[in-house]
Amino acid sequence: MNDEIGKSFIEAWKKKLQSRSGQPLVFFVVGRAGWGKSSTVNSLVGKIVSKVDDDELATTEVTDFYFTINGVKAKIFDTPGLCDGTGNESIYMREIRSKISKPDVMLYVTRLDETRITDNDLRGIKILSEALSIKIWENAVIVFTFANNVSAENYSTKLKKRTEVIKKAITDCIKDEQIVLDIPVIAIDNKNKITPDGKEWLGEFFTVVAERTSLESFITFLEMLTSSITQRTNLSKSQKEKIRKKFISAVFQNAAAGMGIGVLIAGLLVSPSIIGFAGGGILGTLIGAWLSKDE
Repeated sequence: MNDEIGKSFIEAWKKKLQSRSGQPLVFFVVGRAGWGKSSTVNSLVGKIVSKVDDDELATTEVTDFYFTINGVKAKIFDTPGLCDGTGNESIYMREIRSKISKPDVMLYVTRLDETRITDNDLRGIKILSEALSIKIWENAVIVFTFANNVSAENYSTKLKKRTEVIKKAITDCIKDEQIVLDIPVIAIDNKNKITPDGKEWLGEFFTVVAERTSLESFITFLEMLTSSITQRTNLSKSQKEKIRKKFISAVFQNAAAGMGIGVLIAGLLVSPSIIGFAGGGILGTLIGAWLSKDE
């Protein structure tokens, strides 16, 4: 009986993975030119997929490009001219609405070592919120770059104050405190593995992005990056548990769509037969990494 349940579970998940085949993950990256948007994407995915050019001039175009990792297609939308202060708000709004419908995750990139928020930053927040509705912030992550430009003794205070300033600006624009309260914040440094507090940031970055990705795209996100991320960083017990909980939520979602209660129970129990049936490949990697109770 366990073998039959195990086979049903594996077959159901194979169909789930196949159903997402050909549908690219969509990353929407916003922030000023030269503030580390491209480097941030490269750090997350573990390879150079976005050209880094510190001298790139601001542009009025919303650009997009594709890349593939582990057989999963992804698309990045970049807005290098969003906060350039040129007054081209109508152009930006039209570009965003015409090219982007529902990104899987939005990375709002800003420097940690900045001292204040500018009128251009406020204008950019307004453009995003009006072009894609305030719902865009439900899949957003605030990413503070250049973390190591802040001294270790000032790091925690700076991060707290900068977070308060950015979140207040977003709240003032969208008028929804709960949405803003739920936006996770991560400080990174694309030239260093650790932040001034001595902690490795990549595992936490991966975790918060995974948590903010919609359930329907979550499995695809893991399919693309699980092998890479587990090779590049040591995820903590709490980080693994966060991913595991969302993985199980995805199982529940698909059970409701017809996977069946027996299959659901099998998935939650993670019997040895299931792991055995999964074998190698993407499915085996996902089950082994996120449903197994072994640490």
